[in-house]
Amino acid sequence: MALKNSQKTDQRSRKLARLVGAQATEDGLFPTASPGLAVSRISSPINRLPMTYQPSLCVVVQGQKKIYVGSETHTYNPLNHLVVPLAMPLEMEVAQATAKNPMLGLGLELDLKMISELLISMDEPVPISTSPNVCPKAIFVSPTSDDVQDALIRLLELLDNPTDLRILGPAITKEVFYRLLQSEQGRHLRQLVQSGSKGHRIAGLIRYLNANYGERLTIEDIAGQAGMSPSSLHQKFRDVTDLSPLQYLKKIRLHHARAAMVEQGLNAREAGYKVGYGNPSQFSREFKRMFGTPPGQLVKDLFD
Repeated sequence: MALKNSQKTDQRSRKLARLVGAQATEDGLFPTASPGLAVSRISSPINRLPMTYQPSLCVVVQGQKKIYVGSETHTYNPLNHLVVPLAMPLEMEVAQATAKNPMLGLGLELDLKMISELLISMDEPVPISTSPNVCPKAIFVSPTSDDVQDALIRLLELLDNPTDLRILGPAITKEVFYRLLQSEQGRHLRQLVQSGSKGHRIAGLIRYLNANYGERLTIEDIAGQAGMSPSSLHQKFRDVTDLSPLQYLKKIRLHHARAAMVEQGLNAREAGYKVGYGNPSQFSREFKRMFGTPPGQLVKDLFD
C-alpha cells in the first residue's frame, strides 16, 4: 500500500511538472489566464537575491528553492510548499536547476478575503490559538498534500479552455485555500486572518507599513498605530516576521527605491527621498549592504 501511494505521489509530481513546463516554455515568471496564478522556469542556479514576496502560495514542482528571512532558512521542493501570508522582504535562492532539469514552480496569490470567508463558513469554530501568547509566522513550509496537488493539477488543466476556467476556476482556487487551512501549519494562516488575534493585529500593521513606507516613521509612530508599547511591539512583530518593525520598514523602503530607479528612472537621491530617507549617505550605505551595489552604480548600469 505504501509503495502504491508513493507511486501515485510521484505521478502527481510529474504531471504538475509537465503542466507547469507547458505554460513556462522559457526562463522567467509568467502570469496565466487564471487570476493570481503565475508559473516560472529557471534553468540555472541563482545565488541569494533580495526580493519582496506578496501574500502567496509558492510551489516548486521541479528543483529546489531556499528562502531566507532574518536568521531562518526555509527550503522547499516538490515534496513541500511555501506559504507567505503577508507581504515580506525576503532573500531567494534557486538551489537546484539545470537546462535539462530546470526549476519549475507556480505561485498563487492568497485572497485573504476569500480565506476569511472560508473560516466563517466552516461548520466548527477554529480556535485562534492554543495559547494567548503564541503568534503565527509570516512564512512557513508544509508538506504538500495529495489534495492540494490534485486541486492544482485541475486548475492548470483548465488553462487551455477559457470557458471551463471562467466557470470552474474560482471554485478550485477556493478549494486550494481550504486545503491550506487544513494543512499541517494552517493554524498560522488562520491566526493571521482571524479578527481579534495578535497575528491579525500584526498583519494589519504590515499593511499599514506597506501603504506608508514613504513617511518619516519612528518606532513610536509605529507602536502608536499598533496600539502597543515599543517594547511589546518589537517582540510581537519579531515573533511573526523574524524582523524588528524598523528592519522590516527598511527592507520595504529599499525594495521600493530600487523599483523606482528601475521602473521610473529616478536617480539615487530622488529614490531615497521618495521612500522616506532624509540622509542620502545612509540610503546609499544601506542600499549597497542589501543589494551589493551602490544605488548610483545601479542607475549607471541600467542606463549607460
